[in-house]
Amino acid sequence: MSAVEAILAPADALRARLYRLLAPWAGPLFADRARRVAWLGATQVVIAFLLTLAAPLWMLALGPVLLGVPHLVSDARYLVVRPGLHRRTVLALLCGAPLLATCLGAGPAIGLLALLPAILGAQGPWSRKGLMLTVWACLSGLALGFGATFQLAFAHLHNVIAVALWWWAWRERHARAWAVPLLAAAGTVALLLGTAEPVLTALGAWTAPWTGASFTQHAEALAPRAPPVLALRLVLAFAFLQSVHYSVWLRLIPEDDRPRAAPRPWRATWRALVEDFGGVPLTLFVALAFGIAVWGVVDLTQARLGYLRLAVFHGYLELAVGALWLIEGRRS
Repeated sequence: MSAVEAILAPADALRARLYRLLAPWAGPLFADRARRVAWLGATQVVIAFLLTLAAPLWMLALGPVLLGVPHLVSDARYLVVRPGLHRRTVLALLCGAPLLATCLGAGPAIGLLALLPAILGAQGPWSRKGLMLTVWACLSGLALGFGATFQLAFAHLHNVIAVALWWWAWRERHARAWAVPLLAAAGTVALLLGTAEPVLTALGAWTAPWTGASFTQHAEALAPRAPPVLALRLVLAFAFLQSVHYSVWLRLIPEDDRPRAAPRPWRATWRALVEDFGGVPLTLFVALAFGIAVWGVVDLTQARLGYLRLAVFHGYLELAVGALWLIEGRRS
């Protein structure tokens, strides 16, 4: 048993006792993946909405620092490693170069270049490739013509892309989970209509000095040209959908993609991660996640901004793989 598995053993023992305790009431959820994903997804969307009403500044500050790197690892795992796209070497290299460039500061038009090899290298009809090339050309035109505005719009919309990608690519596993996108859409509309403001006032949640950033600063970053009220609501919608985005990658997609329908023990989860990535890369991922968390203790604002600069690539990765899967009509 590895050192990590030895650390996780007590957690697995506690988890097993909890399952036995809850089995008379929650047994169907343990056995039925589709039902479990539906309830889990709906519950997480509702919790994300309630947290947005109660502590949006903390969500914006802590979410990227604590959950950002694990969600990037999940991105790579379920978009690239599990489907075997990394074994399509030329495709991986051609897509990877513009994605890496975005981590170094390249603009959105460069990030969108990752779609080209994915589209042209996909194994599917040219009619679908032509449609995806048209989409790429339109997006690239917008990125070149409205660089900063396009980047802001994409920052908001990429949270929705994760939900759409999960819903389409794993649709055979979660036929009952229709409540997840519906609740996410309803929550977004409610926030844009101003539902949160009275609650934020009643709870005194307009400020959170320890987070290092105010609503005004987030509004300047996420909606700099919007009227003040709309900018505030866009910030709240972003906080909500970012949380949903993390839930999709960290809980719903792992549940749907796992070969075994029943929940997996923590030690088995770790062994599966090692099998997918290898010990050395996984150790580096853990070190990066821990490093950003420690950085957050020292300077929460800079840690969040540092993570966001690193994570720019993953929205374009989702678009590229999504285009590939749409052309091929399947997950690779």
